[in-house]
Parts: sequence; C-alpha cells; structure tokens
Amino acid sequence: MNSTEFSFDTIRNFDEHINNSIPNYDLLQDAILSISEFITMPDTTVIDLGCSTGKLLKRMKHSGRKVGIDWSKNLLPLSNLTLFGDDPAQEPEFYEQDIVTADLRQWGSPSLVTSIFTLQFIPKEYRLQVLRGIRQSLLDDGVFIWAEKVVCESGWQQELTTFSYYDYKKRSFSAEEIMQKEQDLRQLMRCNTSEENQELARKAGFYQSQLLWKFFNFECWLYKKGSK
Repeated sequence: MNSTEFSFDTIRNFDEHINNSIPNYDLLQDAILSISEFITMPDTTVIDLGCSTGKLLKRMKHSGRKVGIDWSKNLLPLSNLTLFGDDPAQEPEFYEQDIVTADLRQWGSPSLVTSIFTLQFIPKEYRLQVLRGIRQSLLDDGVFIWAEKVVCESGWQQELTTFSYYDYKKRSFSAEEIMQKEQDLRQLMRCNTSEENQELARKAGFYQSQLLWKFFNFECWLYKKGSK
C-alpha cells in the first residue's frame, strides 16, 4: 500500500488490505461461514450488506439466493454473470445500491443478513433505520450478524487498544501509512461504543444477542429475530 489518500472508490487489492488491517479477520470470516451452515435454510436468501469484493458470499455454502450489496462500484465484482465456483445455482448476485434506502425484501425474505464493518461508514442518524429494515426483512428466527469497530468507554482503555492496534498494523504498514489512513478515515468513519450499538439493536427489535468475536476495538455480534 502506498501513502495516497484512502478511498473505497480507488483502493486496489481490498481483500489483502482488510486482512492486514483487522486482526484475525480471516478467523472471523471462517466463524461466520461455519455458523451460516446452521442458520441458513434451503430456498431462502442470504444478504451481505457492504459485501465489497463478495469474498464471504463466494465462500458460503448455501443452496438458496446469495445477494451482495455495496455502494462502491470499485469493489464489486464486474458482472453478475461471472461464475466463481462449480455450481452456477450457488453463485452470488451483486448490486450497487445504498443500503440506507435499499428495501431488502426485494430479494426475498432472508434467513441471514450480514454487515461486516459497514454501518460504521454511514451517518449515525441512519443506522437505526437500517437495523429496523434488516429486522423487518428477516424470516422468523432469522439471524443478523453485525461486525463493527467500536470506541472504548474510557480514555485509558482506548489508549491501550489503539496503540496495541498500531503495533499490530506495523507488521504490514509503515508508520506514515498508518497515520495517513487514520487521517483519511476521520471524515469517513464514525464509531459507536459497544453499548451504543447494542442499544441501537434493541431499539430495532433485536432482543436475543450473543458476542461472537472480539479483538482490540473490533467485535462481531449475532442477533436472532424473535420476541423478548
């Protein structure tokens, strides 16, 4: 990676970049793929919000429809006609759309919706709207998997995790690159605390939740659609 300004519209080798930027990201993907085999139901839809290159959907074993949505044309696969595996029936579909305004029900009621480090890049005032739309679209007992970068509740916790994270990133990036990206993301990313995210999920109607994965300031939660 060079020190040019970070942008989803121009970045190349995104999968490599995200693997180098988020600790144990590959393990998180593996965990989601494993869990999806227990969650997804035949002839239902799986939707990945902020799917980027579609790697998660391409790897997912699901006999139903797989739909990826992203607003960055630069990251999306070039064509829905491109086959990535041996079974055309299991190939994902990709759409360039704004997840704030997208009605997920247009692709059928999903048994699984994922949002992996995506909502942190949309304005905070729209996040509850997106979460409510996800819950409304899910089948009964459907599952939402939500990963986000979060900020800590206290200054000393934030300092510890931030500088430990910088130490991790120095394996793949120079100090100049690390600081340049931090500056670039100031205008792009607005993180909540973990509790703020859980409160948003409760307001959206998700009452059954489980922490699935956490490393430094990155965490992933699983929510099941259902009553209190």
